[in-house]
Amino acid sequence: MKWKKVNNIDDIKQLNELYDFFEDSVLVGMNYISGNNVDEELVGHLRNMNDLKVTFQRLDRKPFCIELWFTHTKRLNFRFINPADNLLSDIMFAKICKNDDSIFWTLWEDFNPNCKDHLSYTDLTIIEAEGLKWRIVED
Repeated sequence: MKWKKVNNIDDIKQLNELYDFFEDSVLVGMNYISGNNVDEELVGHLRNMNDLKVTFQRLDRKPFCIELWFTHTKRLNFRFINPADNLLSDIMFAKICKNDDSIFWTLWEDFNPNCKDHLSYTDLTIIEAEGLKWRIVED
């Protein structure tokens, strides 16, 4: 399926509702692409694209799998679950929201992207980026 760009609040509302605010979903994988490299002449090229692709699956087939592509990622706060932690790794709620500068994916239901205090917290699960594209992953 083609990538769809999130342009406004209506796009965000549609995506949150389409995927039921990530209820009963799991994060399947992440792929980070910095865009930086060193060429054959040992010259560094620092593009700092910082693209992050995140794939989710859930206990529903409408749709079952979705991929989010965060462009120019600014922040990733995520706690990885180890089996020894005895914690659940399934997602009961997550949302996408935005302010004038960034778009966010977070597990915090009450997160307000326009609240400076909320933006300063470092202990919440959140992805912050300049842009977002998404697509349904077909079987």
